[in-house]
Amino acid sequence: MKKVLALGMLCMAAVSAKAALFITNNTACPINMSIRGHDAGHTGECTLQSFEVTVPAFGSLAYNNVASLNTTPGWQGGITAVTTGGTTVWGWDAVKFYALSGGVFGGGLGSACSSPTSVTFPSACGGVTVTGTWTAIGGNTFVDFN
Repeated sequence: MKKVLALGMLCMAAVSAKAALFITNNTACPINMSIRGHDAGHTGECTLQSFEVTVPAFGSLAYNNVASLNTTPGWQGGITAVTTGGTTVWGWDAVKFYALSGGVFGGGLGSACSSPTSVTFPSACGGVTVTGTWTAIGGNTFVDFN
């Protein structure tokens, strides 16, 4: 019984643990955004906000954890993600995109950072709309622009 309980707890921890962030742009227009997150040293949702990054048209970006953004593109305010016991304790909260009409969406901890997990907005290249979707699967987070 103890083994089953321990195994169940490990599975729940694995599902709730945050891992990589994958951003895919399936549109013909580059998308500019900042990434929002938190870590053990900066508790609270969206305490980390990156400098602007560009996802090229039909391109993608991937980050292993919030500490992987410490140098490039860097976090605003000179903040860096920290580690606890040698492990980065963190979470991805949202992306803030810059288009003809900017906005925020994601899977953050509450509405103060982001509320919708999907948004539709006019493409900065004109003519079409773009849908951004935030999905957490297992420990990974996927942001897709279509």
